[in-house]
Amino acid sequence: MIVALREATSDDLELIMAWRSNLLIFQGAYTQKAPLTWEEHYQWWTTRGAWWQFFIIVMADGRTVRDVGVVNFGQLDNWNPEFNYYLGEVSLWSQGVGKEALKKAIDWLKERGYCRLHTTVKDDNERSIGVLASLGFKYIRPARAGESYYELYLSEEDRATEYTSGRKPLR
Repeated sequence: MIVALREATSDDLELIMAWRSNLLIFQGAYTQKAPLTWEEHYQWWTTRGAWWQFFIIVMADGRTVRDVGVVNFGQLDNWNPEFNYYLGEVSLWSQGVGKEALKKAIDWLKERGYCRLHTTVKDDNERSIGVLASLGFKYIRPARAGESYYELYLSEEDRATEYTSGRKPLR
């Protein structure tokens, strides 16, 4: 199995909406409580701004190559960006695909000189908490009610240039 990332485009919006509207996916989200309408999803996509980066997780298994999930970074204008991920193809849960995708995403940040990465996870999302722990993320503190903040140090030195004053955004 080969896992790769490709930059998401507006052509991916329908697939991302289908994944985000799956009960098994959105029950892991903090604010989403129901399947999305197209208007909600499109507004979410168009309001993310230049300091967000979305990737589609692509999996090749020797027979097929298919899109199976999403990794996104927000706050790339900050020294400690936030990320989110999910496998929309739930049959791949617990198969190592999410972990491999996150390794690639972490490498993407390291290549750009970021020194930290963080996320928040619902406290009952044991699967995601396990993936984070296996990648070296540390529990830092409670976040919103029923959610915790995790962080990973990527480097002792902050060398990221994307957010420095006068630099152009990534997209």
